[in-house]
Amino acid sequence: MNLKNTLKSSVAVAALFAVAAPVTSEAGNITNGKTAKLAISGQVVKQVTNLDDGSSNKTFLTDGGQTSSRIRWVASAKLSDSVTVGGAIEMNTPQSDQAGLMRLGGPGGGNAVTDNKSAWAMRHNYLYASSKEMGKLTLGMTSVAADGSSEASFTGTGIFAGSAGISAGQDTRFIDSSTSAAKTESAHSVDKVISNLDHTGRADVIRYDAPAIMGLKLKTSWQHDGNWDVAAEYADKVEGVKVKMRAGYTAMAGNATKNHIATGSIALGLDSGFHVALAGGHENIGNVNDGIDLIAANVSPDTNNDGINDPHFYAVTVGYNAKMFAPGTTAFAINYNETKNKVYVANQDDNKGTSLQFQAVQNFSSIGSAIGLEWAHYTYESETGAGVANTYDDIDAVTLSTVFKF
Repeated sequence: MNLKNTLKSSVAVAALFAVAAPVTSEAGNITNGKTAKLAISGQVVKQVTNLDDGSSNKTFLTDGGQTSSRIRWVASAKLSDSVTVGGAIEMNTPQSDQAGLMRLGGPGGGNAVTDNKSAWAMRHNYLYASSKEMGKLTLGMTSVAADGSSEASFTGTGIFAGSAGISAGQDTRFIDSSTSAAKTESAHSVDKVISNLDHTGRADVIRYDAPAIMGLKLKTSWQHDGNWDVAAEYADKVEGVKVKMRAGYTAMAGNATKNHIATGSIALGLDSGFHVALAGGHENIGNVNDGIDLIAANVSPDTNNDGINDPHFYAVTVGYNAKMFAPGTTAFAINYNETKNKVYVANQDDNKGTSLQFQAVQNFSSIGSAIGLEWAHYTYESETGAGVANTYDDIDAVTLSTVFKF
C-alpha cells in the first residue's frame, strides 16, 4: 500500500477536521505515489554559554537551550479538493551535551556537570485531516491546545526565551549563602523557580482547531489521563497596530497535586519595529492548608502557616526589530519574568524567582537561520518557617547561540 492509500484509510473518518500542524516544512518535497508528498526539514543548534553562580563560573559548549537540534518529516495528500490529510514525525536529534543539564556543581565548581549526551527524543508524532470550511483535527503526540498561550510576541529574538525567562542554565542550582563561611549548592535550580506555566506542552491528544473567524481561532484538546484544554487566539491589525492575544486553560484531572492552569498574553507591534508583550498565569494546586482544594495530602506543609499560595507569574517583553542589514531583521529585546511560589517545600515560603534578559539576534531570512547573544540574570529568594529570609547568590548566563535551518 502506498503512502497515499495509507493516509486515506487511517484518517478517512476524520476527513473533515485536522489540527494546524505545529511544525513547518521549508525543504523541497519528495513525491510518493501519485499525490502524496513528503517534506524533510530541521535545524542544527549550537551554543556557547558562560555560567556564573556567584561562587564559580565555567564555559560550556552545548546544543540549544530554548530551541534544540531536530529533524522532521511531514507527509500530506489531497483527499479531495477541500480536504487534506497527512502526518508528521519530529525528533530531537542525539546531543553531545544538553544545554538543559549544565551545572556548576557547587562552590568552587569542582563538580561541574558536562558531557550530558542524549538519544533520539520524540517531539511530534501525529496524523491530521484538514478542511478550510470545517476546521482541523489531529490524533497523536503534539502540542496541547493551550500550549503557547503565555507566549504571544512580535519579537525577532525567538532563538532565546521570551516570557518563559530561561534560555540557558536551566539546571544551575542557586548557591545558599545564608552562612557565608559555609556556602552550599541548594536543591533549587533556575527552571524550578522561574516559569511561564505553559500548560502541559506536548502530549498524546485528540485536538480540534475550529476555522478562524475574523482573526479569532478557538481550539480544544483531550488527553487519555483526563486532562483537557481550551484556548483562544486572536490576531489582527487595529489602527495601524498589530495585535496578538492568546488565552488558555488546562484542567489537570490527571495530576495528583494540580487542579488547573490558566494563562494569557497580549502583544502589540508597530510598523516601525517597536513591540511590547505582557503575559501572566496562575496554577491552582490542591494542598492540606488552603481548606478549599483538598486533593493532595502529599504537598509539603506550610511551615509559616500562612497558606501555600498558588504559583503565579507575570512577564514583560519590550523590543525593536530593525532592518539594518540586507540578510534579515536585526532584533533586540529585553525580557523580565517574575514567578512566585513555584517551589512548595518546607522552609521555602513566599518564594520568588526572577529573570532579566538582554538579547540581540541577527536573522538570515533567506535561509531561515540566526545568530544571537544573550545575557540573563537570575535571582531567587524565600523565607524559613520562622519568617527569616534565606539568602541565595544570583546567577548570570552569557550565551552565544547559532541556529542553521534546512
